[in-house]
Amino acid sequence: MNKNIKKIVLTGLMTALVFLATSIIKIPSTHGYIHFGDGFIFLSVLILGPFYGAFASGVGSMLADLFSQFAQWALPTLIVKSLMALAMGLIIRQQTKKQAFISIGSVIVIWASFFIMIKNALSRTVRFSIDNLAGTMEESAENVTKMASDVQLILTVAIIVFLVLVFVLSYWIKKKHSTTGFGPVTILGMLSGGACMVIGYYITEYVLYGNPVSPVFSVPMNLVQFITGIVITSLVAPTLLKVSPIINGELRR
Repeated sequence: MNKNIKKIVLTGLMTALVFLATSIIKIPSTHGYIHFGDGFIFLSVLILGPFYGAFASGVGSMLADLFSQFAQWALPTLIVKSLMALAMGLIIRQQTKKQAFISIGSVIVIWASFFIMIKNALSRTVRFSIDNLAGTMEESAENVTKMASDVQLILTVAIIVFLVLVFVLSYWIKKKHSTTGFGPVTILGMLSGGACMVIGYYITEYVLYGNPVSPVFSVPMNLVQFITGIVITSLVAPTLLKVSPIINGELRR
């Protein structure tokens, strides 16, 4: 069978698996539900690479929303899940020097955005609380303002330190570890893809609900969801890639 035909067939298969894994088991959360689809999104990227993997992930997840009571989320889900898969795929694809630079750059941009989002989310939430307290509890408002200032400083320092560590880790992984199969670079790619998802859904909820507080409550649930996906992928992927020479590296380029 032609290589391109194999890739198209596997893309259809992974689209269906993402759809089924997202649809079958749903755990209700604040503004939606937690599911096991992220594990199959990560597997799609490992098998298909960044672009075909993004198609399977985005379309499969979108269909799951369309055939549920959350159809209004279909378009945001298509965009967010596609970007999630694309980010992971670009990070783990380091076969050339150019791809390695793209990988390291993607990691830095994603995690800088993630921590800036967390920082701004906390800042907006605190300001929202201060506005509600203003005029009725002035002393409490002053305490909240001081606490917010301290949190801003700590988070700024944490972001800088974390970005330095991420750059060093990315460079070390590139030098010391093979980028084929399943290894530390894959874990880093999945974590970064998950962070991309958290950012995407935070922005979406902020736009939809029009306030900075509501989206904050979905962040922990999204973290739990993609970490569960990492666990699923970590259990399945090494064996899958080992026993299938067709899948292992041949279709990901």
